Amino acid sequence: MTWEELYMDAGLKWEAILSKKGPNGKRLYTFRIGKGFRDVGYRHGSWLRLLSLHPDHDSAYH
Repeated sequence: MTWEELYMDAGLKWEAILSKKGPNGKRLYTFRIGKGFRDVGYRHGSWLRLLSLHPDHDSAYH
C-alpha cells in the first residue's frame, strides 16, 4: 500500500493524535488493526513504526 492508500482506507480508521508527539516530535497516528483493537504508530521514512496495541479505542489516545 502507498501512504495515500493507507490514509484513505476506510477500514483502518486512520486518525492523527494531536494531543501527543512521538519520538523526535513525530506525529502519532492511531488505526484499527482488528476487531476491537487499535494501534499507535508513526511514520519513519518509508516505514510505519508501531508503538503500542490497545484493546479499546479510547486507551489509544491516553
